[in-house]
Amino acid sequence: MNIGKLQITNPLLLAPMSGYTDSPFRQLCKESGADIVYTEFVSSEGIIRGSEKTYEYLTFKPPEKPIGIQIFGHNPDSMAAAAQYIEENYQPDIIDLNFGCSVRKVIKKNAGAALLKDLDLLESIAAAVVKAVKTPVTAKIRTGWNHQSIVALEVAKRLENAGIKALTIHPRTASDGYRNKANWNIIAEVKQSLKIPVIGNGDIKTPEDVTRMFNVTGCDAVMIGRGAIGNPWIFRQSKDLLEGAPSYASPSVSDQLNMCLRHIQMERKFYDDEHTNRIMKKFYRWYIREFPNASELRNQLMQSATLADTIRIIEESVSDLATSNET
Repeated sequence: MNIGKLQITNPLLLAPMSGYTDSPFRQLCKESGADIVYTEFVSSEGIIRGSEKTYEYLTFKPPEKPIGIQIFGHNPDSMAAAAQYIEENYQPDIIDLNFGCSVRKVIKKNAGAALLKDLDLLESIAAAVVKAVKTPVTAKIRTGWNHQSIVALEVAKRLENAGIKALTIHPRTASDGYRNKANWNIIAEVKQSLKIPVIGNGDIKTPEDVTRMFNVTGCDAVMIGRGAIGNPWIFRQSKDLLEGAPSYASPSVSDQLNMCLRHIQMERKFYDDEHTNRIMKKFYRWYIREFPNASELRNQLMQSATLADTIRIIEESVSDLATSNET
């Protein structure tokens, strides 16, 4: 797959996920085999206003490259200006346009998936951003606003004509949210109709799902979202299968807990302990899902008042596992 100067075979991408894909988690996924990672989505209006909080979402470390910065908004001029600011000050490898978020606060701003109800405006935004920057511009969409308005193919062709360099499709409608099964057949249909790379996304939970996505849709790359939370190994495992290995190594429960500890320490390099403890509470249930009596451990972690207590609880759990394995 080629996106600008990026050339990657069967690439695996970490999806932009608000509240999850901060710099420490992106670095973990890069170390585990992700080819391209994305920031949490960023408001174009926040960039234009000079919001320091917004700017925090734009920063990344050299080991995270190649990286895409995803922006959302509803005004072509603001989106173009935000993209220019990003290009001049951060130099990402990709600028991605969010036309798929169905969260209420984004929809209320007529941004994200709301633009699937106004294809002329959506196309104008894409064209304005493409014209404003030299950085490759990509986009991420859903299939339509609801099942009475499936517009994925029309949107895809409009975006290709506007000059975007690759398109990610999450094959659910905005009204679906994350309900119902992702319709991979729509990805295949769009792939057959476009010349630019098409990236498949949706219901990727295992390495086997990755290989099926490539085989079923013919897509050029696979973007992994929730399947990577607490499970950065999915990238390396998927690569093993794609490269012809008959199987892949699975992390032990101890490996998962130790990765959680490492994740905590990486977050601490960016944030104070209170903020780190708050961030990590989103990840604990994913890291410990294979743990014996996981619900009991999860309750302890969620109720932990300090990061020091959290670390102690996890370290004791690792020690208990080691002891039980010796007996």
